[in-house]
Order: sequence, then structure tokens, then C-alpha cells
Amino acid sequence: MGAPAMDEVACARRMKKMYAEWREMRETRFNGATALLVGTGANKEDDLRYLKAVALEVWLFSYELPDTLLMFTDGAIHVVAGGKKAALMENAKEMLKRECGLDLVVYVKPKGEDGTAQAKEILNAIEAEKLVVGMVPKEKNEGMMMASVTAALEAAGTEIKDISSGLAHAMAEKDDKEVTTLKNAVALVSKGLSFAVREMEGAIEDEKKLTHAKLSEMTEDAVLSPTTLGLKFDEGDCDICYPPIIQSGGEYDLRYSAESSAAKLHYASPPAVVHMSIGARYTQYCANIGRTYMVDPTPAQEATYSAVLAAQEAGLAALVDRATCASVYEAVKTALTNAEGVDGAMLASKLTKNVGTGIGLEFRDMTFVLNAKCENVIKAGMTFNLAVGLQGLEEPSAKEGSKSRKYAIMIADSALVSAGGEKPTVLTTNAKGVKEISYVTNEDDEEEEEDDANVEIKQGGVILGAKTRLEQSGPSSAEDRERRQRALADKKNAETYKRLTQAADDEINNSVIGGSAEFVSYKTVRDVPTPRSNELVLAVDQDRETLLVPIYGQLVPFHIMSVKSASVSQDAGAAFIRINFQFPTTGAANLKYAPAVRFPNSIFLKEVSFRSTDARHANHVVQEIQALRRNIMQRETERAQRADLVRQERLVLSSGRVHRLTGLWMLPTFGGRGGRKAGTLEAHTNGMRYVGAKMDEQVDIMYENIRFAFFQPAKQELKTLIHFHLKNPIMVGKKKTQDVQFYQEVMESVQNLDGGRRNMYDPDEIEDEQRERERQKKIQKEFSHFAKRVQEIWEKDFPHLNLEFDSPYHQLAFQGVAFKSTVRILPTATCLVELTEFPPLVISSSDIEVINLERVGFHLKNFDMAIIFRDFNREVHRIDQIPSQYLDNIKQWLTTLDVKYYEGKANLNWKPLLRQIKEDPDGWLEAGGWEFLNNEASDGEDEEDEEMSEFEPSEDEDESESEDDSESESVYDSEEDEGEEELDEDDEEGLSWDELEEKAAREDADVSDSDERPKKKKR
Repeated sequence: MGAPAMDEVACARRMKKMYAEWREMRETRFNGATALLVGTGANKEDDLRYLKAVALEVWLFSYELPDTLLMFTDGAIHVVAGGKKAALMENAKEMLKRECGLDLVVYVKPKGEDGTAQAKEILNAIEAEKLVVGMVPKEKNEGMMMASVTAALEAAGTEIKDISSGLAHAMAEKDDKEVTTLKNAVALVSKGLSFAVREMEGAIEDEKKLTHAKLSEMTEDAVLSPTTLGLKFDEGDCDICYPPIIQSGGEYDLRYSAESSAAKLHYASPPAVVHMSIGARYTQYCANIGRTYMVDPTPAQEATYSAVLAAQEAGLAALVDRATCASVYEAVKTALTNAEGVDGAMLASKLTKNVGTGIGLEFRDMTFVLNAKCENVIKAGMTFNLAVGLQGLEEPSAKEGSKSRKYAIMIADSALVSAGGEKPTVLTTNAKGVKEISYVTNEDDEEEEEDDANVEIKQGGVILGAKTRLEQSGPSSAEDRERRQRALADKKNAETYKRLTQAADDEINNSVIGGSAEFVSYKTVRDVPTPRSNELVLAVDQDRETLLVPIYGQLVPFHIMSVKSASVSQDAGAAFIRINFQFPTTGAANLKYAPAVRFPNSIFLKEVSFRSTDARHANHVVQEIQALRRNIMQRETERAQRADLVRQERLVLSSGRVHRLTGLWMLPTFGGRGGRKAGTLEAHTNGMRYVGAKMDEQVDIMYENIRFAFFQPAKQELKTLIHFHLKNPIMVGKKKTQDVQFYQEVMESVQNLDGGRRNMYDPDEIEDEQRERERQKKIQKEFSHFAKRVQEIWEKDFPHLNLEFDSPYHQLAFQGVAFKSTVRILPTATCLVELTEFPPLVISSSDIEVINLERVGFHLKNFDMAIIFRDFNREVHRIDQIPSQYLDNIKQWLTTLDVKYYEGKANLNWKPLLRQIKEDPDGWLEAGGWEFLNNEASDGEDEEDEEMSEFEPSEDEDESESEDDSESESVYDSEEDEGEEELDEDDEEGLSWDELEEKAAREDADVSDSDERPKKKKR
């Protein structure tokens, strides 16, 4: 096996740098020494020693040289070493002479000897050249050779000079190679801290008993085995700077010599504070990180932590080129003293004696200690461990003598000083914001139950005080709400008017709706098939997707897309076939039919009827028409859906650890036949992937395409879910969707029908309930853990997206009909959602223009909510049948989000109303803007009718609107409406049973209010 090889280029460069520093600062930093003598003893296993001599050996020769003596003079280097170390030095002889002009003299120490005989050669050289010897005072007796030389010099009365400062300055500024190595050490400590945090979170979530010493041991093992952390480092290059320090429960020691105790991790009785410090070495270069985590912290503790974090930021801002070490300490102390919301003077008195030291080949280079006395100058390229710590803090709300009474806070990071006075580069980037280090665990099961009384919520920046209508808040809160709503009125009118006027040109340019591809049945007349007999009959050409209609003795082809519906009826022994065609209507609705835009002067066939004596043939033809039209419409709908899809980026799979959530069901489903099976959701580098049980069941969701993310634990629902509302729709199977949901049922939705009654103390019943609670708790912990891991990815790699998982306010939930059935609707910090049924309801407050609360009256049990969006082309969404007891809570929530709302006693027909506003925004603004919705703006009903009449659609507009609706119907509407074309429009409007009862009650009381709600279409 050959001798080890050093980096000769780096050795020559650093040797020149050290000699230049020595010659320039010989009388000051080197105290006049003409010979630099350093040495090390034998290396002991598991001995974490930090010696200036070891640092110098690694810095110059790339290796630690145990049991070696080095003496540097102006023209030569004297080395006492044995074995491979002597061979290593011999290999550098030519390079040192050529590059540095230094002679290298190696004294080989025989194996088995202590080297004192060879050390005499060093003493002879000192005496012959009358050298002034300089040493590192703390290391002058390190090893047998150094001890013998030191004893001989002291016996001769030779004065030994201190060269610690000179060597520290020579090695302080790191070159590019050293910075790269330091970053590897930083990766080691960062991953090590993340490992420790995950273990701590797991212990808290699972309520496990974990001691500080055990967690420290686990973290140390992880650092020493970098592959477990996802790092491809050689284990021989990795080491710890000190055993990881884990502290909690009122016993804190912020010194790096502290040990993790055998006491259990404290988190069960909040507020709890956990401090972690981890230092690691990569090829002898050190890095350090320290964080403090809080479990259910009090506001005072959060304020104190914020002050410490701000002080560290002030220290980093002062850690610049040409500054002094003392100035950094002063910046930290000043920031603490002037901190707002806390007792700054008290916090400053708790500050540790220093706020860090230089770091590199030595874990703590005390030449560059950041305290009030050190005036050494900081230079670009230096690296520091900036650690701001407060010890001996007390939490007044905790009981005297409890584990929560005393606590400490430390935030430590490794930083690289930048050139030109720029702010230093913080190498350790683990999260340290107040939100990132705080954990909330004191959720009471009783608080999870729905309780309308005395609800106080503060989450996501939304603060609400909600009470039942029987316990309404005082007049002052109502007055504040009305004041904010009045302020929003003018602002909302101005915003709407500006948006309408700016979008006028776009509305004109994009007015052609439904412009589809051209459908051609036959290119020439010769392609039309010849009838089989002289009698012409209705026929369907499946290949050409065409209906052949006999007209005046000829078969006239109509593409199936021009057919609106076909029906058959029988009367007096004959069958009557009625075919309705697509046709344009008058006015603006013409623009909705693309052929009418392309051929404005053409005449369109609206309807044709045929009488047949062959009822069987008539039914067969109609069935063919309907089946072909259904298939073609489905094909064209899918094609249209795919046409406006936004191309998504390619998913980058994670190479390291992949966070997974297993056993999930997805909505919408993939479709197809066969039984459904659960799948797995994986979080990767730039997105998530859901993998189902089948090969083709795979969906990728890019982080860049997520607009809102929701995590909803099961409280009064049967499932725990994670829901994503996307910016741009994606295809799931053959469906285009903007919402994707992953869920797991927490309990079986079944009922025991055996008819037997069971005692409430039945052990089997109790065991089943306990099993259900444990399963629900386990599922929610898994979902919560996955959401936290994804949140960390977003915060680290995608901070510009501002993504975070939002959880609904269950205390503000209300019942309502969002689509077809009554559901439980939940407000969040920014949205109104209903996620338990599909399709889901996700409405962002930023998309809302105004909200009109309709049918609001003290004699009514329910009211309706009409949501008008900023995009007037988007259909108004209605939430019906909301119990009136939720009215005040909804008003308060809307006001908190700065959403303008109005109240009215009647339901409005919004489609023609919005069209009128778009066509005449000037007239709308002159009439008061949205104030026509204000039910309290007039003193009497007559005045209210006068105000609203200006924007009520006329009969002509209603008729035109009804025609527009018929022409712009969806595929599903057209399918469901086949055979119902003869229904009169008046038959499609009416009153529901509840509204008829309310109307009768009002008439009996001679109340003039009327409720004109459109009746749902018959099925």
C-alpha cells in the first residue's frame, strides 16, 4: 500500500499565506518568534480534541499527523515523524523547495520509540540558529516529544512566545476548497437536526416516552451514518463535534460541554421548550446549528423568541467584512435591549457571555470570539458560529417549581462572511421562524364538538368572535361591522366599475361562444348515399355521423351535431317523429351559435316532423339518432376539455427519502370497470404523484399548479382528507377537474340492524368505540405528519408560492344546499369550502365581488346566499336553505375578510341583471352601484321597488335569456331535456312547498313581501 498523498497545490498556497502573515505580523501576532514549534501526541480513539497543531497539519498537509513534531523557521521546516507520516512529508520536499523556497528536513522516528532522541535534533537547531521559539501555550506539553522539548527549553531559561493569534489569523480566511468542505459539514448538521426534529415530533404525536440521552444517541448515530440521512458521504469522513445536546423540562445548559440527561423529553404539560444543538465535522471541518422548539407556547414566550430571532438577525447584519468581533456582540445586545413587546433590559441581562466564535478546523476558535472585549477584525472568507442564547428565563403563567417554569432559548447558525461589506451567507437554513418552531397539542376533545355559543377563533390571521343569536354581541360590535361594510361599499363600486370598463374590449373580442370545429358530412353531392328503394326514409349514416332526412324527394344530409333532439310519439296507430335542430335566436344570442356568425345571411331549419306507419322503424331511427348524438357529444366534449388544458411541467422524482401516505382513495375517480382499490400519495421534488392499484391509475399534481391546499381532520365527518384546488384543470381519466381530493374513512358508515339492544356498559361496545377512536386518531396523525412534511418542502423550495395547508373553522360551520343536497359548509382563513361530498365547493374570498343574502327576515327560518364573482361571465353561485341562526356568524366572517355583503327579502334573477350591468356600467354606477341591493337604503317597500326596478330585467330580456339558456346548455342538460322541448317556460318556474307555506303565512298576516324563487326543473 502506497503512502498517502497530499494536495500539493493547496499546500503550497497555504504555506505561502502562513509565511506572509508571519513575516508581516511577526512582532505583534507572533510576539517576535523566529521559530514556530507545534506538535501532537498519539491520537486516542473517541477523543474529540481540538488542537491548533492538528488544525495546522490538516490545513497544510491535508492529513492529521498524530505523534509528530513540526518546527517552521525562515528558511526550513523540521519534521520529526515516523512511518507513513515521514513518507508523506518526504514526498512534499521538492514542491516546498520549488514553490516556497523552503528546505524540508525530516527526522524519522523509529517504530516503538517515543521520539525524544529525534526531538533533540530540533533543540540543536534552535540552539545553533539562536531562534526565538513560539508555541501554542495550551499545547506545549501535548505528546512526549513536545513535553521533552518544552522541558529542555524551560530548563535552559528560554522564553517561549505565544503564537496562537498569528496561526489563527493565518488560517481564518477560507479558500474555495475549504468552503465546499464546510458546506458538506453544514449538510450533515442540517440533516442531523431534521432527523432529531422528526423523532421529537413522532414522540409528541404518538405520546411516546423518549429520554434526552436516547434522542441524542439516535441523532449521533445518524450523523455518523450519513446514508441514513440521504447523504452520500464516506462514513470515515464524518464525525461529531460534540455529543448532540437535547434539553427540556426546566434544566438547560447552553454550554457546548453540556450533556443530555436521562430525563424524559418534556412536552406533556405545556408550555414546553426543547433545545437542540448539533455539531458535526466533515474531513475535520466543523459546522454547528442550534434551535429551540416550543410546544403550546404562551404569547410571552413567542414574543421572547421573536426578540431573540431579531437579535440574531441583527448580529448577522453586523457580521461583515472589516467589522470587529465586539461590534457583533454589541449589535445583538442592542437589539435585545430595544426589542418591542418584551422587557428588553431583562432579556439583555440573560444573554450569554459571547454570541459565538470562529469555526472551521477548530470548533471554537477563541481568537475570534464574539464578545464585548474582542477587537479582532473580521474579514471576508471567515466562518462563524453565531449563537444567540438566553438562559434563566421564567414563564410567570407556569406553576412555581414545575418543569415549564424555567426555560432557555438559543438560535445558532453557521455563517460565511461575504466580501464588500455584504450581509453574510447563512449556511444552515433550517426553519427558525416562530410558526415553524411552535407546536400546538393542547386540543381538547370537547372543543372539537360543535358549539355555537361563545366561540373565539384566531387562526391564519382571521379573528372572529361568534355567538348564538340568543347571545348577540353588544351594539358596539354590530356598529363596527356596519361601519366597515359602509366603508367597503364605495371601494367595491369603484373596483367593479374600473374592472368592467377595462374589460369591455375583451368582452367584445371574446363574445363568440361555442366556436367549434367545422363538421362536414359529405364533401360533394356524389358522396351522399343512394337510397335503396324509391321510397325515401329517415336513415342514419354512422360512418359519416350524419342524419339523412327526406325533403322534397331527396335525402338531405344533416350532421348529427346540428341535431338538438329527437323524439317519437304514437297517435291513432301512427308514429310521429319530431326532430329539433340547433338554430340561432335573435339579438345578442346569435353570437352564441358559431354557424350563425360564419353564415349570417343563411336560413336555418328549426324543426321537422315525420309521420310513419311503421312504429318499430320510427323507434329504431330515433334511438340511433340519440345514441349517435350522445357518443359524438361525449367525444367533442372531451376534446374541448383537453383543448384548453395548460401543459404541466414534468414531475421530478425525489432521489432521497420520499414522504408517502398510503391507503388513500381519490376523488374524482378514474372511472372504468372493476373494483376500486386504495392507492399511495407521494411527495416529490416539484409535485405529488398518486399511484393507484392499476397501471394506468396515476395522477401528478405540480406544486406550481396548486392554488389552495386543505387538510380537514374528521370531526363530524366520516373521513379525513387532503384536498387541492388547482390553478389550471388537469385530466383524471377522461374527466377534467380543478379539484383533487385524497381521503381515508375513519369509521365504517354502517348500522347494526339485528334489532338487539346493547347495554351502554357492554364490554364489546366499549371496545368497539375505543378501537374506532384509536383508528381515527392514527389516521389523523398520519395525515398531519404528511401535511407537515409537504409544508416543509413548500417553505424550503417554493417560498414564492406562499402555499400552506388551510384547515376549516369547524366552530363556524353552517348547513346549506350548495349543489343538490344539504351539506355542512365550512369557512377557512381565505375560502368557503365543502369537501366531504363531490363535486366539492371551494370559493376563494379573493374571487368574490359581493354577496347578497336573500330572503332575510325575522319571520323566516332560512335564508339564501348569492355569491357574485369578480368574473361576471362566471355563473352566480347560490347556497340555499341556510338556517337563520348562522346569519350573524356569516356576516362577521365576511366582514373580517373585507367582503361586502347586502341583505334582501327576495331572490333575484342574476343572469340578466349582470348582463345589464356589463352593458351599461356608467348607468349602473350613476344609480348607486351595488347599493340597489341594500334592503335598508329605503324606508318603505315602494321606494325599494323604485330603486330596484332600474335593474330588473324586462319581459323581453327574460324571453331572450331563456332562449340563450336553451342554446348554451351543456351536454348533460341537452341529454336530460330530450323529449321535454314542449314544456312551457311558465311551467318551469314556481314555488317550493316551504315557500308556498311562507307565502300563505304572509298573506294571512297581510304582509306584502313576496318570495319569487324559481322552481327546480322537473326530472
